[in-house]
Amino acid sequence: MSYSLSFTKSIFVVIFISDKIRQKQFEFLSTADISKYLSIPKPTLVKILQNLNIANIIETKEGKQGGIRLMKDPSKITVLEILEAMERGKPLFQTNYNILANAKRPNLAQKSIENILNSAENQLKKELSKKTIAEILIEMNG
Repeated sequence: MSYSLSFTKSIFVVIFISDKIRQKQFEFLSTADISKYLSIPKPTLVKILQNLNIANIIETKEGKQGGIRLMKDPSKITVLEILEAMERGKPLFQTNYNILANAKRPNLAQKSIENILNSAENQLKKELSKKTIAEILIEMNG
């Protein structure tokens, strides 16, 4: 499978920031705090934050009062949106490779495999589109 661990980490980053808002902490959060509390190395966190910023999920501010905060309400952020921010169209399964056998049956087998894997990825994305960060926050409170 091809999705990165950074995708999972990015979900935790958005949850962490969202939970701070739920706790009425509206100021920008420092990257040092996020890195520390989520055990994400700073270089990895920087890349995650860049991708989330490009996708307009978070905003960043430099300087003494700077940091990170959400640009959207957690109820408007789906797990799929975070996936798309992090993976940018990268497929879950790698299906393009050349096999030495080049005939009707091997070609049909390859097409069949590609179809089932693409279908599985589409089902995954459909499920991810159903879950928002706000719903995860509710589930966290048991």
